Amino acid sequence: MQRAEIVSQILAILEDVAEISPEDVREDSVLMDDLDLSSMEILTVVADLEEMFGLRIPEKELRNFVTIGDVADYLEANAG
Repeated sequence: MQRAEIVSQILAILEDVAEISPEDVREDSVLMDDLDLSSMEILTVVADLEEMFGLRIPEKELRNFVTIGDVADYLEANAG
């Protein structure tokens, strides 16, 4: 899957989980600060990403997910 598709999928999940418009998000948007996501919303996003991409994201990786770009980097490297 191309990076643009991965980012698009992340944005779709963010829109669904936290009602954040894709137009308001950039790859350098910080999940907890810029997007004001709660810990629970982040866990929901991660669970949805795991289901969508058919992988399990180890809990230790979550601390590396600071920005949307970090999430996209991980998925690009580890998804199918």
